[in-house]
Amino acid sequence: MLKKIKMHRKVIQALENRPSSYDDSQVEWIAPEYIRHYRGNVWKTISFAIVVISAILAFLYGSWTFSLAIITSAVVYYIVHIEHPKEVTIKISKIGIKVGSRKYAFTRIKGFWTIYDPPYVRTLHIRVAGEMITDITIQLGQQDPAEVRELLMSKIPEFEGKTENLSDLFIRLFRL
Repeated sequence: MLKKIKMHRKVIQALENRPSSYDDSQVEWIAPEYIRHYRGNVWKTISFAIVVISAILAFLYGSWTFSLAIITSAVVYYIVHIEHPKEVTIKISKIGIKVGSRKYAFTRIKGFWTIYDPPYVRTLHIRVAGEMITDITIQLGQQDPAEVRELLMSKIPEFEGKTENLSDLFIRLFRL
């Protein structure tokens, strides 16, 4: 059974990585999946204290399930952020955008906007419609945002005047 699962995973991976029309790129760059923020000892100490104090207070007020949820969330956060972000290749082709192995056809993309405020924020955002409308953030890295914007404007509408989401701002300011 384990061999079947491994074989199935290899087939899926081979299918995801086979060349497609998305690989015939007009613009291509490599960037991290997300920006990893530096967290010093002070940040770690304060975060640990907040988690411990919150868990103790929740337990003292008789909400042991909330206390358990706080501790579980902190452990999951730690495990998720142990790994460094992977470098992904972003390709914009005639039919869509490919980020790593994920593909977004222009027919599914409702619009885009860029936020470029170096050295803090260099992102391309696309709004993808499907079962749910989702905003996808793509790091621009060292890619020229004007070149990306010019190419995308010929394919999909630009949402002008959009700014950084409050959640993204919160994550960046508190280095989460």
